[in-house]
Formats: sequence, structure tokens, C-alpha cells
Amino acid sequence: MKFSSLPIINLLGKKGRSAALFIFALILGFSIFGGALILTSLKRGLHSLEMRLGADIIVVPYEARTKVSADTILNQGNRTYIYMSRSNLKKVAEIEGVAQVSPQIYMCSMNAGCCSVSLQLIGFDPETDFTIQPWVRQSFTGTLGDGDILIGSKVSLTESRKLKFFDKLWNIAAQLDETGTGLDNAIFANISTINQMMTAAEEIGWGFISDKSTSDKMISTIMVKVADGYDIDSVASQIQRKVKKTQAVKTKAMTSGIASSLSSFAKIIGALMIVVWALCLVILIVVSTLIIGERKKEFAVLRVLGASQKKLSRLVMAESVLVNAAGSLGGIMLASLFIVPFHALIKEAIALPFLLPAFPMILVIAILSLALSVLFGCLSASYGAHKIARIDTGVILREGN
Repeated sequence: MKFSSLPIINLLGKKGRSAALFIFALILGFSIFGGALILTSLKRGLHSLEMRLGADIIVVPYEARTKVSADTILNQGNRTYIYMSRSNLKKVAEIEGVAQVSPQIYMCSMNAGCCSVSLQLIGFDPETDFTIQPWVRQSFTGTLGDGDILIGSKVSLTESRKLKFFDKLWNIAAQLDETGTGLDNAIFANISTINQMMTAAEEIGWGFISDKSTSDKMISTIMVKVADGYDIDSVASQIQRKVKKTQAVKTKAMTSGIASSLSSFAKIIGALMIVVWALCLVILIVVSTLIIGERKKEFAVLRVLGASQKKLSRLVMAESVLVNAAGSLGGIMLASLFIVPFHALIKEAIALPFLLPAFPMILVIAILSLALSVLFGCLSASYGAHKIARIDTGVILREGN
């Protein structure tokens, strides 16, 4: 029997002891990888949201304050609809400091036989838009014609590449990349197509605007880009003052609120990770110390057979690496099974932007987590390895321990 095979033989020979160490290593790997993956996904979700907004100010009807918050409508894809006169677009554009304006219009499909699914429908103007199209171009480089729609990443792409809304079929031009927000469950189209949908809805008895004659003159929001050199707060105040019955929402304020919630959540996750790491490290040190105490006779016999103190220390470290690597790998796989398939449910539960990284990044996080977990295990075993050097072989064998 070779000395190099002893670590595996020892681990298999003491299954109870090995199982206990494996479980602690599994918990450690689970917490390190799971926490890192969640925090990375939250940061990517916030970055995606900031890139998606694109505007400095978003003007919404005043009643949006009482119906539902603006950030909920715009960022979480809430299935609602709000309207104001299209004439507000010109009023906002004429305000000093406004560089660009672009309208958007919202409606929601019904959860009924008239529609394939119940979703938020968002219309935008391709000629003036500067918020949606930069995102769209990542997935779709063509021209979005009348009757065409773009679907979010969480909307099922049908084989026919068509979806039914209000008893009419609409062509799916492309499926957009994931953003980690509620907009992944939305449908996008040009404003002309949205107006066609409104007409189709009215024909079957679904009325979104009480005055049908003004339906093509209504919009839901105005996206505003502030000119260089102008103060966003000042421009927002002017819009609030000069354009009646509207609310000027600064996107920085919207994202800062989400960033604050994300920071609080991240601190909780980080604190839990530290507690778990510290607890596992202390327990592993205690368990390793107890195991060394129980194995003194075994180590004494190996010393009599010619094994040096250095070899015995390497034996303990090799056992630690093997059991911690196996346990940590199991914890990483378990965390992956909980987080990756159910990341959409996690996003809904925490109500924050949540965007999983691509597979290569997940793999990098897994490798780093595995290395960190094994390092923790080696640190705990190093204390036991140090105690081996202090073993008095003669005394132990005479005592019969």
C-alpha cells in the first residue's frame, strides 16, 4: 500500500467522520457560491435597469401618483395603463434645457379568449426613441413595421411567430435580451401598432380610453433627455410647473431608491454569508482538533513505520482538500439547482432587478467559490497538522491510546 493512497482509504474507512466534514464543506460551498451569485445578479440587474431607462426625466400623468408609482409602471412591467394628451409632448419639448423627447404608450392585454396571454403592451416611436431601441438593437437590427411586435425574454416564442391580442394576430419580429426586470414579460411595438390594438380592443368591447375619437392623440409617458450643461432638477421643476396635470420623475431618483433597497438586501446577504463562514470555520477547526486527538495512536504507528512529521501533516491536509473539495462542489451544485432554474421566482420575491450572469461568468464564480471553500477547509486542518508535530510517539504507544 502506497502512502499516497492513505487519504482516500482513511476517508472511506471512517464514513461517519467523513460525512460530517462533507456536510460542513457543503454548507460552506453553498453559502459562498449562492451568496456570490445572488449579489452578482443583483448588481447586473441594476446596471441593466440603468441602461434601459436612458432618459434623465420621465413625464407621466399626475394620476400615476395615485394609481401606481411611476417606477413600478416603468421598471416592473406592471399591467396597467395611464394616459395624457399628446399635446404635452410639444409643451415639454419647448422647455429650455430639454434636448430630446419621445413618447411611449401603455396598455395591457386581457386574460381572456381574445388574447394569447395577459401582458403589458408598450408602444414607442422609432423615429424619436432613445431608450428602447439601443436595447432592441442587441437582438433586432431590422425595421419594426406596423403589425410587428417585439417580445420580452420571458414571453414564449411560438412556432408560428405570432401572438393573438384582441382577436387579431400580430407578427413577432424578435425576442429581446433579458433585462432582469418586469419588462422581460412585456410586448413592444411602434405606436401605430399599439393604436391598431386599441381599435381592435374597442371593436370587441374592451375600452382603454373613454373617448374613442381621441385614442390616437393620447400617450402614457414622455421620455426626456436633458441638454448638456443644464441641471436635471431645474428642468424637472420647469416641466412640473409648465405642463399641467403631469408628474416629472427623475430617473436618478428612481434608480437610487432601487439601489438603496439592493444595498440593504446585499448587506443582509453579506452578513449571513460571513456568519455562516465564521461558524463553519470554527466548527471545522473544533472537529479537526477532536479528530487529531482521536487519531494520535494512528499517527504514532505511522511515525514508527517511518513516516516523517512532514508526511503526516501532508496526509491531514490531503484528506482536508479531498473532503472539502467534494463537499464544496456538492454545495455549489445544490446552490445552482436552487438559483439558476428559479431565478425568475427569486426576482419576484425580492421585487428587485435580478439578472443572472452568462454561463462563463457563473463558471468563474463557481471555481473561485470552490477554491475559497477548500482554502477555508485547509485553514481549519492546518491547526490539526500543527498539533501532529507535537505528538510524542513513545508516550502515546506506552499509554495505549
